Amino acid sequence: MGTKKVKISSVKRAAHLKSKKAPLSKQQQQKIKQKREQLSSKREHGQNIFSQKAHKRDNLAQRKKHNKQQSLGLLRELDADEDGDELGGEQLLDNVADMLDGDDLALLHANKRKRKAKAEPVEEQQQSVGLEMAYATASKKEQAAQKIKVNLLPIKSRDGEIITRTTEVDYVPKPKRKPEVEEEEVEAEEDEEEDSDAVFEDSDDDVVNDEAPVPKQKLVSTTDLLIARQQEIERQKYRIGIICSGILERPEDKMRNINALYELMDEINAETGIPNLLAVRKLAIISITEIFKDILPEYRVGQVDTKMQTVRKATLDRVTFENALLQQFKKFLQKLEQLTGQVNKRGGQKTPQTIKMATVAVQCMCDLLIAHPYFNYVQNIAQLLVYMLNCNYGTMRVAVNQCFRTLFGSDKRLDMTLFIVRRINHLIKSKQNNVHVECITCMMGLKIKHVNLDAEKENELKQKKLESHRQRLLSLSKKERKRRKKLTEVNRELEETRAEENKQTKHHKLTEIIKMVFTIYFRVLKNDPTSRVLSAILEGLAEFAHVINLEFFSDLIDVLNRILEEQDLGYREQLHCIQTIFVILSGQGEVLNIDPIRFYQHFYRNMLVVQAGKNHNDFAIILRTLDEVLVKRRRNMSQQRLMAFVKRLLTGSLHLLHNGTLATLGTIKQTFQLTSVLDALLDTDSTIGSGRYDPELDDPEYCNAASTSLYELSLLARHYHPTVRRMAAHIANGVPASGEGALPTDIGKLNAHELFVQYDSTQMAFNPTIPLPKQGEPKLKRGRHMYLRSDFKQHYVKLLKDARAKRTIAKKNALQLDFLSELSKH
Repeated sequence: MGTKKVKISSVKRAAHLKSKKAPLSKQQQQKIKQKREQLSSKREHGQNIFSQKAHKRDNLAQRKKHNKQQSLGLLRELDADEDGDELGGEQLLDNVADMLDGDDLALLHANKRKRKAKAEPVEEQQQSVGLEMAYATASKKEQAAQKIKVNLLPIKSRDGEIITRTTEVDYVPKPKRKPEVEEEEVEAEEDEEEDSDAVFEDSDDDVVNDEAPVPKQKLVSTTDLLIARQQEIERQKYRIGIICSGILERPEDKMRNINALYELMDEINAETGIPNLLAVRKLAIISITEIFKDILPEYRVGQVDTKMQTVRKATLDRVTFENALLQQFKKFLQKLEQLTGQVNKRGGQKTPQTIKMATVAVQCMCDLLIAHPYFNYVQNIAQLLVYMLNCNYGTMRVAVNQCFRTLFGSDKRLDMTLFIVRRINHLIKSKQNNVHVECITCMMGLKIKHVNLDAEKENELKQKKLESHRQRLLSLSKKERKRRKKLTEVNRELEETRAEENKQTKHHKLTEIIKMVFTIYFRVLKNDPTSRVLSAILEGLAEFAHVINLEFFSDLIDVLNRILEEQDLGYREQLHCIQTIFVILSGQGEVLNIDPIRFYQHFYRNMLVVQAGKNHNDFAIILRTLDEVLVKRRRNMSQQRLMAFVKRLLTGSLHLLHNGTLATLGTIKQTFQLTSVLDALLDTDSTIGSGRYDPELDDPEYCNAASTSLYELSLLARHYHPTVRRMAAHIANGVPASGEGALPTDIGKLNAHELFVQYDSTQMAFNPTIPLPKQGEPKLKRGRHMYLRSDFKQHYVKLLKDARAKRTIAKKNALQLDFLSELSKH
């Protein structure tokens, strides 16, 4: 049996061969990819798909003709006469027909008839292709010139009218996607083109390689930019989170992954060359800071040379990790220093973006200093932060100020505290006191309570006593000496168990700190009393006046008195000066023979400056000074002066908020409990005392406060705050401990400062809470007529009677009366 031949189309045959052939190499895949890109560029440049198919069919017919001629051995003659007419080719076929017979001759005549029948359709097809191309070009030009109307957002005029707007834009047609079946056919035809001769491929190059006009770029709106930015931030957030979680899981193995975060910190990413977003840079800095806060040890890392000494494997791993950690931490600090240097140096780039980055860098350094104050390079961080404490940006100064206050309160070794105070002293000295206030106020956070600066003199006296005691011991017997020696050894061991040596070291550091602080304060007071930091200096002196050396007291009081009288100070600076002086005189300064009458006058004059406005918080300074004047120094004051202070204090309470009024009443209550002289102020008899009370006199000694009474208590008894009413009634009843007018225990045990803080309403919270008012309908009361002229009432009643009579006669329901015309008649 013979095999049956089945004729299949070229497309199916190409698809079959394509599925059977071996996997393509990378070069072949790249070539196919280039072909596809060329084909897609044809479609994008407006090439008509029908003209492309026509060209493909034309090339396919030419290739079939070429193959037939090659099979008949006529290729050479056809190539020689390729541009000849159709008659020459037919003559050649006739010559060949003379040499054939049988089936070959029949086949040759059949091919001849087919060729003649196909010649005319090919010419028609070429003509149709030209028409299609011309139509495609014309339609393309029409689309380019076509305009469409687009509605814009409406606007609102000043009259409230809505105005609609439209505009014309170029028509951009949507790209048409080619069906999958046609794509497969084109791929099969492309495979056939690769197998064919290069002559036919060159015929299309003029069309494919023509430079098409560059398409217009699509306009990007602000919304698209914001969406793209948010997407980029979310992507980088996810990436930073993965990197950080990996480092925290195994910091020993993945320490080098921090370099990826360093690239995100820079303004331009070194790996991609694309600028990093500001939000991404901030996130990278904060993330690295949190990593170091978690993985840094609490101790100081030492340098171990593993090449000079042999160590165990575990020790080697730990040393390697610590060295890598130290290098990465140093690199991070260098980058933070570069960010801060851009805004703090003269030639830096002080743009809004660099200022924001520097603010974040300063905050990160503050967090690292507070979290690990004993690690390596923390002194470098502290030195840079001290320099930033005097920068021109208030946000950075406030952050560093708060950082130093927190560090001073939590530092147990006092090493960093002493270092920072020394650097601040050097900064103020180099700037010649021309620094910002934050450089002084940060030292208010120092925890200096029990420091005796006169300890050196006491130690000298103690040394002399010990020397005389040693001379006595030399004259003792041998047995007594052994006994003394054993007793000394036991005492030394007891001191070691009690950590007495550490206490002495800590006390020595604390003494050095307070000496440095007072050096700063006294330098400013002596050299530049008009400096802008004078208020902070006086506030600091008032805070630490209890530890000043006794030998400085008289000189300091003279300086403060001269500043009060000669300088034009504000009320706040004056109050700080007065507070400092009374703190000195109430402590060790009691031994000094100083008459503070002039300071009483300054304080009495400034007591009414504070009121329920912006300066209400400054009433705390007055409370602290009153505690020194009325409580601690009450025995050194005369009765007239004490009464004058209490009277003016109660007068000022009428102009304060309820927490200031409560603090005032608390101070007066405490003064009433400590002395019985003030009971005369509760008597309303005006015949008691001599003279007349003058509230405008600035001298409390001669204002005759004994001739008045505390009538302000009757006003405070009707205060809006219930606790104020209760406290005023308690003082008016003579501050009884029990019975009528006594205070509850929870209020009576609070002092003036606690009352001022506990009842503060700056956080919009009223203490105690105010109950909601009851809902009810208002009662409508019927009023009565009021007349300016008594004779008008009679005339008015007469007019009403006449109008009612006329209404009755006319039988009308409504009463109408023209008062103006009636009044004009009279």
